[in-house]
Amino acid sequence: MRIFKITKALCIILLIIPLVCMAQTGLYTYDGGYFIRDGQNWTEYRPSDKDGIWAVYTQYNEEDNFYNIQSTACAVSIPKSTVNNFYIYRNNKWEVVYQTKDIYNYFNDSGRQIYCYKGGYFVRDGNKWREYRPDDKVGVWAEYTQYNEEDYYYNIQSTACSVSVPKAVSNNFYINNNGKWEVVYYTTSIYDATAGYDFSFTYDYYRISDAEGILQDVKSPARLSFNRKGEGVIVYGDNTKKFTFKEIAQTTIKGTDLVVGFSISLSDDQVIHVLDDWCMVSCEPTIPFMDLMDMNNKQDVEKIQEMILTQTFFR
Repeated sequence: MRIFKITKALCIILLIIPLVCMAQTGLYTYDGGYFIRDGQNWTEYRPSDKDGIWAVYTQYNEEDNFYNIQSTACAVSIPKSTVNNFYIYRNNKWEVVYQTKDIYNYFNDSGRQIYCYKGGYFVRDGNKWREYRPDDKVGVWAEYTQYNEEDYYYNIQSTACSVSVPKAVSNNFYINNNGKWEVVYYTTSIYDATAGYDFSFTYDYYRISDAEGILQDVKSPARLSFNRKGEGVIVYGDNTKKFTFKEIAQTTIKGTDLVVGFSISLSDDQVIHVLDDWCMVSCEPTIPFMDLMDMNNKQDVEKIQEMILTQTFFR
């Protein structure tokens, strides 16, 4: 009998431990950004303004309708439902800082490129995609692989179906049913600064010149994005530099016909050289002289080279 009691007590403890240790998670979105909850820790992201974390917060209180969090700079109230908005404390009073878009009671993904619909969301991780429906299931609902990309959609497929994910909120999600595409979800918000561009190259770190012109290594990711209309942006650290261009050409090794990349000309003396592993930016004063190092998606270099060769890049 004693053994039974001890065993029963151990079982109860083992059942309780996972519940206690499992941190509460969630995704709380507004127009232009979102918060991720991980227990008492919160992070804010604004993809169009900065790659990576915008701010870090700690929860200090919880009310019936809000979580109260604070950073070293401010205090914010996060709504628990979409009927309320985000508030910030300033000038000795609480005032609305963001209008609420969507709230999902589960988010535990490493990806930060998010495509939302009412009731669920997709996370983009390179060519791998994961779908979540928090109200129906905790964890991943379905996994997909991207097999194609169009001007306005990413085409992805799982073992069960094919889905077209929109690059802009003006379009919706489509599913292929018996060879016919039909709307499966209505888009609510998209948090992916690269989605509006035809090409986006990411780099593991960059080197930038200081006041004396000496290159300094910065161990922070950087991104070069541009479209076939001649619009682009370079994002590095807290900086976002937009640019326009009318010329793009293949780059060859001097004295040979060996193609090693391509060059984007902003003007006669402002050029962005993209090779198969790194990028050199010489666009003073628009963009400081810099090198972007260790490219993560080299395969797109060949696609652009082919468009330049066939004179089909600009549209």
